[in-house]
Amino acid sequence: MQPNGLKWTAQSELARACRAAIRWTRRGGRAVGWMSAIALLLAVSGHVPRNQAGSVHVVEGPIPLRSSAPGMSDARTFGYLVQGERGVFWSSAPYGPSPPVAYGLVAQRPWRGSSLRTYVTTIPLDEPGFSDRTHPQLIRSPDGYIHIFVGVERRTENPRVDSGRIRYFRSERPDDIASLVERTELVPHAPPFEHYGLMMQAGISRDGSRMALVTLAVSPTGAIAHNTPVLLVGDRRGHDFVFRPPVQYAEPMGRFYGQVAATESGIVVYGAASDDQGRGPVTERVLHVDWRGTMLHREDFPADGLEQRSGFDLRPAGTDTWDGLVISRSRTPRTRTVTTYEIWEYDVRVRRLRLLRSLEVPYDNAKGGKWLPVSEGRSLYVDSVSAGGLRFWEGDVLGEGRLVRRHSPGRVPGLGLRGRLYFFVPNPLRGSVCPPEDFAIAASRSYRDDADGGIRLRSFEMWRLRLAAPIATAR
Repeated sequence: MQPNGLKWTAQSELARACRAAIRWTRRGGRAVGWMSAIALLLAVSGHVPRNQAGSVHVVEGPIPLRSSAPGMSDARTFGYLVQGERGVFWSSAPYGPSPPVAYGLVAQRPWRGSSLRTYVTTIPLDEPGFSDRTHPQLIRSPDGYIHIFVGVERRTENPRVDSGRIRYFRSERPDDIASLVERTELVPHAPPFEHYGLMMQAGISRDGSRMALVTLAVSPTGAIAHNTPVLLVGDRRGHDFVFRPPVQYAEPMGRFYGQVAATESGIVVYGAASDDQGRGPVTERVLHVDWRGTMLHREDFPADGLEQRSGFDLRPAGTDTWDGLVISRSRTPRTRTVTTYEIWEYDVRVRRLRLLRSLEVPYDNAKGGKWLPVSEGRSLYVDSVSAGGLRFWEGDVLGEGRLVRRHSPGRVPGLGLRGRLYFFVPNPLRGSVCPPEDFAIAASRSYRDDADGGIRLRSFEMWRLRLAAPIATAR
């Protein structure tokens, strides 16, 4: 499905289309030159010239955040990037050492003209029996304090099951992570859920009064089933969040990579569940529980056993209320010729999941999808941040109105770099300030090492982008 009949803008496609346009005009009795053929093609296909195609321009960037990039292994929008009033905050962990080093990194980068200073803070995570750690997850409360959660894994007497605990840190001052205070004692590890796995995610309410943290509980002694989903609710007390005892909110389901929306009508978790080894069929689902952890609604997405499926993003459909949540996912057949992005909405009030749009791109250009609101009836769906530039749809993405396919080449993430690129966009569900028409994108670049064929990530960069006024597009 190509929206509005627009052509893919790769040069090979353009060349074929131009040749077809010349043949068409010759059949009409007139031979035309290449420039006339291109003009004709633009008129009939809706393609926009490359120097006019992008309604996005760069305000700042590329800004190198880390030259030896973190081990961010996928395109899901986890809390590695948070946008504040004066700049952005990001997290990382050294990639590649074996065994993993016992620390994480959090950092800040000011916007141009901001008084915020560039700073990187190291979080020591050395503990007895240390075996692994997660990337720090960042949450920003409305008053500017940055809350940081890190999973630390420790060896146990059972060689098949490690014990994880959640470490909690907070910035000492609003919008400034130069100094942190540890608040781990405010996160309970209570029987039977005293050991956690490393997969966790958190979301903050719009007013900043509550937080929902979801993770998986494990048991070296077998007291509970492996990978039991648990919920910890945090209530704001002063500058900190004090978490209630963990409660189980669903049955064990393997590795469940959840993204969290903390709404007035309960907590919505969207993610993909696989077996304990991360293999086998992946099931994407939405789980909606109340603030006590009682299940209100559960729904799995339609699935074809022959497809590869991925979930990329969960974010509010509006700024005034979080009753509507936009979900971005993709479906790729085994042939890997095309990828179909699906944009869904979960209505929190009526507990309904429905498909809004399907957008198809060539498989090689599929990098993950992010929906970004701009104004009433106008938004972006960014699906590719690559060496060729930024590719996105613009228009009434959530409705039935017209969409325009756009390409901003040469001024956006990835230009001149090689290898595969994943990108991350700040999310209001984690407290990011996301003004319309002004947003940040951070991208991690990976490529295969010739020595052992493994993936190596070599760069983590950020751009501040701004959406210009809509431009006219030939039809």
